[in-house]
Amino acid sequence: MKALFAGGLCLVLLGVPAVAQTAVSPQEFVNTAAVANMFEIDSSRAALEKASSGAVKQFAQEMVDDHTKAGEELKQAAKPANTAVPAGLDSTHKASLDALRNKSGAEFDQAYVIAQRKAHDDAVALFSSFADHGTQPDLKAFASKTLPTLRKHQEEAQRLAAATGSPPMSKPEASLGVPPEAGANSFTEAQVRSRLEDAGYNSVSALAKDERGVWRGKAVKNGSPVNVGVDFKGNIVAR
Repeated sequence: MKALFAGGLCLVLLGVPAVAQTAVSPQEFVNTAAVANMFEIDSSRAALEKASSGAVKQFAQEMVDDHTKAGEELKQAAKPANTAVPAGLDSTHKASLDALRNKSGAEFDQAYVIAQRKAHDDAVALFSSFADHGTQPDLKAFASKTLPTLRKHQEEAQRLAAATGSPPMSKPEASLGVPPEAGANSFTEAQVRSRLEDAGYNSVSALAKDERGVWRGKAVKNGSPVNVGVDFKGNIVAR
């Protein structure tokens, strides 16, 4: 997915019939969910200090409360699975948090809301996939239990974005000559296909995830066949 404040990822979950879907491993799910959850808490604590809008501060307090609870429940669900829970943010989320903390006033409000809107789109996609296709019962139950709260947050973030005048989510664009990044990729095949089609690719075929976590396949754009890749951040690379 692109950087939190430079546009965003809008996952279009189309009802594609008979499409095989797979979930990330239990450890990958825990890693991604835990780091995202900590970012929600830390960024929302920053909003409680720096936001200029009362509605943004109210939303931020809800995020702190709900995601603190979710973090504790994730730790409990991870114990039977023997999966380690990350204790801190990764470098990408740290950089995003630092960038957010450097903003103030209405600029902070918009940046925070954009981050929350994107983060909850990503979280809903991850938790939906694992709730349906995960391989560890305790973590699957956690994903299913938490999903309604995440969807509620997602809707609230969308309404807040409209209220604060945040720009619409940008459509995905392809990078030429830039290698896709390796990492735990939570996108399902259907989501990758939708993302490519939203970016203007047709006849998407032969999608498969490689050992680096990059979805690769073939497509047609502007009448020409291309090889495409979608990394764990949602970046599209075409060659």
